[in-house]
Amino acid sequence: MPQSKPVKIVMLTGYLGAGKTTILNNILANDQGIRAAVIVNDIGEVNVDASLIKEGGLNQTDSLIPLTNGCICCTLSDDLAKQLGGIAASGDFDYIIIEASGICEPIPIAYTISAFCDQSKFNGNAPLDLDNIVAVVDCARMYDEFNGGKDLLEDDIDEDDIESLLIQQIEFCSTLILNKTDLVNPDQIAELKAIVRSLQKDAVIVEAENGDVPMDQILNTGRFSFEKAYNSAAWIDAMEHPEEHEDPEVLEYDIETFVYHRRKPFDVDKFNDLLQNFPDEIIRTKGTFWAQQNPDMCYVFEQAGHQVRLNESGLWVATAPEDEFKRIIAESPEIMDSWDPEVGDRENRLCIIGRHMDKDDIIAKLDACLTDYVPEDDDYPEDGE
Repeated sequence: MPQSKPVKIVMLTGYLGAGKTTILNNILANDQGIRAAVIVNDIGEVNVDASLIKEGGLNQTDSLIPLTNGCICCTLSDDLAKQLGGIAASGDFDYIIIEASGICEPIPIAYTISAFCDQSKFNGNAPLDLDNIVAVVDCARMYDEFNGGKDLLEDDIDEDDIESLLIQQIEFCSTLILNKTDLVNPDQIAELKAIVRSLQKDAVIVEAENGDVPMDQILNTGRFSFEKAYNSAAWIDAMEHPEEHEDPEVLEYDIETFVYHRRKPFDVDKFNDLLQNFPDEIIRTKGTFWAQQNPDMCYVFEQAGHQVRLNESGLWVATAPEDEFKRIIAESPEIMDSWDPEVGDRENRLCIIGRHMDKDDIIAKLDACLTDYVPEDDDYPEDGE
């Protein structure tokens, strides 16, 4: 019979040298009777972290499983699933702690783990629960190499830059540890917290020296849900609650967020012209995009520095046939809360994050890209009813 109490999974993320292995060893060296299995992922053929953990806090109640020469979100995903299932089925462990490679993006790994946890609930296997994703930030390195974190707010970050990886690790977590606080001063910690909060609105922030973190901040927290973590990025919060986004701690460092919302479509050609000279003070932009050239399609627009993307996100609800429209509204009546009698749910809603922004100038430049919407004769419904 499989055990009914789920084995809880904690994933440690963070850039190389942030202190993940030290934190892991501190967990394993505790005297609270924690039964933990450890999965360590390194990209190279030699798993240095695994050897460090063997020399660190492992005891007779712990188990170490090194996964090497690949990323656990792709080439090693089958190995990871096999190991997770075996550990849970053994009944020997209460926790599985996964130390992800410092150069891996967290969302694909979390998706792999979450999918396997969900699968375990329905196939009769021992239950698993992804309980916490912990991102570790090296405060000292932020000041030595990343200008106190300000480099994460620059406008020329490419998708392959280290800064982009750090942003993803900070944005997608449920607990964020500011490690090595003893190597920076209180003012630097306060500024770094403000920068982190400008990227991540929900995670519990814990300050630590030498990776010494209270166990109740890492284990058995109940903090993680995939949807909540995915929506924890500050730009999403500003999109959903524009009236609440002005955090005084963030604004102290002139990091500002605002939502640009219009019920007219963009002329894509004009918008492309604007992108050629996009204001340098804008760090990131993301949100729904309504294009005059394809008015029935909802797009998601993303900008980080000089990198821009425009991806289809499905048809606007207003384009649905009558029967389909009624079904959608019955299932999601909140859609009608922001329904416009002329254009339905069509809108441009972009969250913009930047420093030293001239908000009025940015709005004027975006407004200049708008065009009037001419509805088709068969647009349905006209009044949302």
